[in-house]
Amino acid sequence: MKLSHIEFEEKLFKSFADKIAEEFKFKISKYNFDDSSIDVDGDVNLSHKKLTSIPIKFNKVTGYFNCPNNELTSLKGAPLYIDSYFDCSYNKLTSLEFSPKYVGEDFRCYDNDLTSLEGCPKVINGNFWCHSNKLDNLYGAPEIIRGKWDMKKKYESYYEYQRYLLVKKIEAL
Repeated sequence: MKLSHIEFEEKLFKSFADKIAEEFKFKISKYNFDDSSIDVDGDVNLSHKKLTSIPIKFNKVTGYFNCPNNELTSLKGAPLYIDSYFDCSYNKLTSLEFSPKYVGEDFRCYDNDLTSLEGCPKVINGNFWCHSNKLDNLYGAPEIIRGKWDMKKKYESYYEYQRYLLVKKIEAL
């Protein structure tokens, strides 16, 4: 029986995704053929792999997503939704474009080359660690941080950060 073009593409994507999952030891729970992404049941640990890019497009991860200590210059392929924490620290990121839209716990992006926080989630349900970057303003910073704020520079406390947000809202009037 001959495969249609779509069936062939889906089979090829599934084979590629399975190979990545086997190499990095995570469990795929769903293949999203419409956008060529995957859902993962559990944790994804891509740390210390010398990656220059995220190897496949993730959609939802029910555990944590860990990709620190690589050579990443983009978060393209990062999950949109993560039940636990997201860690992209110790990379070469200059932007948080393609960051997850939802993170259930901490968001860690410290020790990169970030010049902006544009693209990070609007709500951080845990701690927000963004120290040791090249930030000179907080444009794009989360609107709500339910845990600690760690910047170790200008806005060291969450109180100072909240004051910054208030000033930003007043300026917009």
